[in-house]
Amino acid sequence: MSSSNYLTTREAADLLGVSVPTAQQWVEKGLLKSWKTEGGHRRIQHSSVLELRTELQRKESESHIPYSMPVLIVEDDIHLIALYRAQMRAWPFEVTIFVAPNGYEALVLVGEVQPRLVICDLRLPGVNGFNIVRALCDMPRFKHMGIVVVSGLPVPEIDAHGGLPGRVEIMGKPVDFGRLKEIAGGLWESGNSEPRP
Repeated sequence: MSSSNYLTTREAADLLGVSVPTAQQWVEKGLLKSWKTEGGHRRIQHSSVLELRTELQRKESESHIPYSMPVLIVEDDIHLIALYRAQMRAWPFEVTIFVAPNGYEALVLVGEVQPRLVICDLRLPGVNGFNIVRALCDMPRFKHMGIVVVSGLPVPEIDAHGGLPGRVEIMGKPVDFGRLKEIAGGLWESGNSEPRP
């Protein structure tokens, strides 16, 4: 290999682990910096080859990162939040936990992290859980989001507040973590099979 700051197209292709035509295409697209000799031969800047190789390796490693499903817990009880975290760490699939202690933060986080599963209490400071859940169910872009309400309120009292949309799973307290794991597992499987950007 040339020890200069410039490489032939063949040398660049070998370093990048691609064919010569692919390396030539990357030159044409501007992904590799190059110049032509007086004889018309392409010379590619060694540093740009190394930079592109690093970028390709980074993308390759990211493509092998296991899918981690975002879960939003909307709850102001710190002891229950700790219990959620402990239970979810033991699940046989990967989740990333986000916590909102009130309704306002919940609505902001939903937009930012696009959770696959929202676990929501109904009695919350600020915007109450009823309004959060109804708002999420009304938004078409969240139609595949799992929504679980965990509340100490009896069903007749929930109904007296206008009830909740049919797609919402309602759990009493103490939390049925076995059922919660089933719901999350189904959402994780469907999320894991979807192509990621």
